[in-house]
Amino acid sequence: MDPNTPESPAGNNPDQLATAMLKRKLVTILSADVAEYSRLMAEDEEQTLRIFRDYSQTFQALVEEHHGRIFNTAGDAILAEFTSPVEAVRCATDIQAALRTRNDQLPPGRQVKFRIGINLGDVMEHNSDLLGDGVNVAARLQGAAAPGGICISGSVYDQIRNKLSMGFESLGERHFKNIPQPVRTFTLSGTNDAGQMRPLKKASSSSGPLLIILAALSLPVLAGGYWAYSLYHPAGPVAPKSGGQAPAAGASIDAKNAVPAAPPPTVAPAAVAPAAAPPAAESPPPPVRSAQPSELSRLMRSEGMAASKCADTSGDLDEMGRACAERDRLVQVLAERGWCYENSWQRCAR
Repeated sequence: MDPNTPESPAGNNPDQLATAMLKRKLVTILSADVAEYSRLMAEDEEQTLRIFRDYSQTFQALVEEHHGRIFNTAGDAILAEFTSPVEAVRCATDIQAALRTRNDQLPPGRQVKFRIGINLGDVMEHNSDLLGDGVNVAARLQGAAAPGGICISGSVYDQIRNKLSMGFESLGERHFKNIPQPVRTFTLSGTNDAGQMRPLKKASSSSGPLLIILAALSLPVLAGGYWAYSLYHPAGPVAPKSGGQAPAAGASIDAKNAVPAAPPPTVAPAAVAPAAAPPAAESPPPPVRSAQPSELSRLMRSEGMAASKCADTSGDLDEMGRACAERDRLVQVLAERGWCYENSWQRCAR
């Protein structure tokens, strides 16, 4: 061989020849396979193969519609390349939507569902096939997707997040088999089942302070409500039943804080004289003064017995009318003397 003759760039080394034939390019890889394909084939080979071939035609038609190319198939796996990440994701969503409609016509156990993974990466092209980590990452993402779901890498997400009106959920950085670097992984919202690598939601660290703030803000409201309730419903002494024990001598009752007891229903005939006309509403209640225990107790017992008979509608009407008149008379006596107590306070205040 003439030493002055230049050698070819690759020389005669087969490895150099193969390297010279490789071309690198940045593309978006879509990897898909059928979930539970082995089970489906074991149960019914012919039906599974017929459905898969039918779905594959739909798959190929949608890839071509989105300007993609299927560059490899093996068994139930399909690999496609796209020049645009946006078109790759659109194609994946259209494929899942079309196949979901057709799967709805099949029994749940016989549905053929694809899992899809999409990655943007630098690959090597050999003849019409694509090789390299870009393809391998797409295949690992496809394995992370749920049946009927879509997973994408962070490189794809960065390119489409402001261009597509779709919701994506982050699965965090995932370590895949034989992939040296962790891969940021996202899934299309609503396409991954609960058990398919969905990240656990941590409790928000701000929930504790938020509850404390809400509790602190609610205390003034509760305090104000209690104050308003006590203003319009003042607590007072418990009224004794008719005929009960009288208060001790010298005891007094605060007219503003006493709880008025509702008078018993009065059923009186027309012949009964009406009670004394009450004074004007603006007039203050008569002053309460001390009384001899024996006299006050006698008046209380008499008034209580009369009030009880007046409220008894089962007896004679004439007797009931006389009891009501006696009750009103005794109340008037108590009012004139200022000997009002909790059982008759409301009537004395008139």
